[in-house]
Amino acid sequence: MDIYIGIDLAWGEKNLSGFCVLISHPKSKSLKILDIQLLKSIDEIVKEIQKYEEHKVYVGVDAPLVVPNESGNREIEKNFNKDFAKYKISMLPANRKILKKHSPNIRSEELYKKLVASGFKRDFKNDKVLFEVYPNATIAMLFNNHKILPYKRKKGRNTEFIREQLDIYKKYLSKVVSAHPLLKVDIRECKGQKLKDYEDTLDSLVCGYSMYHCRFNEARFYQVEGNDTFVTPVSSWKVYMLQCSDDTLYTGVTTNLQRRVQEHNTSNVGAKYTKVRRPVKLVYFENADGKVHAMQREYAIKQLSRKEKLELISTSP
Repeated sequence: MDIYIGIDLAWGEKNLSGFCVLISHPKSKSLKILDIQLLKSIDEIVKEIQKYEEHKVYVGVDAPLVVPNESGNREIEKNFNKDFAKYKISMLPANRKILKKHSPNIRSEELYKKLVASGFKRDFKNDKVLFEVYPNATIAMLFNNHKILPYKRKKGRNTEFIREQLDIYKKYLSKVVSAHPLLKVDIRECKGQKLKDYEDTLDSLVCGYSMYHCRFNEARFYQVEGNDTFVTPVSSWKVYMLQCSDDTLYTGVTTNLQRRVQEHNTSNVGAKYTKVRRPVKLVYFENADGKVHAMQREYAIKQLSRKEKLELISTSP
């Protein structure tokens, strides 16, 4: 049994943190909410995590865990903001000066140190895994067509608008997590702090789901001082080229490259073109920003001459 824990960590002691535990059985791809609540202290959070010490545990925290810089941006924010600028997704600066305004001890750093002391590492190969995650990026990349879902309270967004966005958020998560009372809440009845609490619990759920998704799917890691610290889902769409047994080239799109190449070689769900030209081998692939971009790029490659396709293949590492 694998455990995925999401924490929407409050930066100050006065606020509550969303805490969600997801369970995944090895023979099942479905995720179930085992526990979801709001917690106050770092010790409470650590105590809840320790309940699952006999299992493989993957913890995703929406907060900066390692903050060596006194001011400015970490390399994480700089590189993430550059990579995700095309989606208009960015992260705010994280530095010690800002974080100490909320808590002199820097709560996220305190949580990180205590979990590291319990055996957690920033490495998916470990049985106890810990990374920073970012709900906005996960929602955009996996659910909302690479666009920010504007569910956070900001100037110009009234309560009714926030409710509408949280309802969309809830429906997205209902597609990847088994039925649970949290996902059946009538948001129209949520007001004031109750509405904020509901947002925080959804964020903790998506933090846990981020870890589950990144463990098995396309993900991008960002480093602090040379060590992976932050992980986020990226588009799994790829455009690929195969060399067939008659030396012709076939171009296609997929979200699972290994499986698709195997299908072309062994099953009836491979393309008609490759079915009579087996075996085929993968000679080129490139990442795409989504399904639409992948199909546009597939069409563009198909318009190339054989010489141009071979030149493209030659650029592949």
